[in-house]
Amino acid sequence: MTADTSYEEQSLICSYLQLLLVDRIFQRDLQILSKHPLLRTPVLYLEVLSSGIQRVTLLLSEIQIEFARKDIQITNIRSNKEGLWADAKIRGKKMRVDLPLSRYKNELYSRMRVYLGGMDQGI
Repeated sequence: MTADTSYEEQSLICSYLQLLLVDRIFQRDLQILSKHPLLRTPVLYLEVLSSGIQRVTLLLSEIQIEFARKDIQITNIRSNKEGLWADAKIRGKKMRVDLPLSRYKNELYSRMRVYLGGMDQGI
């Protein structure tokens, strides 16, 4: 991150990256559960996951509106076992956002729990 970016902008980009990851996880789980032969009530689990995906999609669209308002563009996103990275332009200035796994793993699970309609144990 550069000194020209505000904490709010950095947090917004980090939230966006986390939401993309949550969406990817939920989509993968939905696909797996829809084909699982041993579930007795798969429709219930699929409904919960679909509801979580809808919440994440809404939040992503709200962040994209904020990106447009703040002149933020994400140009490239990469990930591996160690974390997420994004190249971005904020008001025309290039920057890289690094989000190490150690920084977001616990928060990610809390967010996922909330998006699925559960209570966050940390709140």
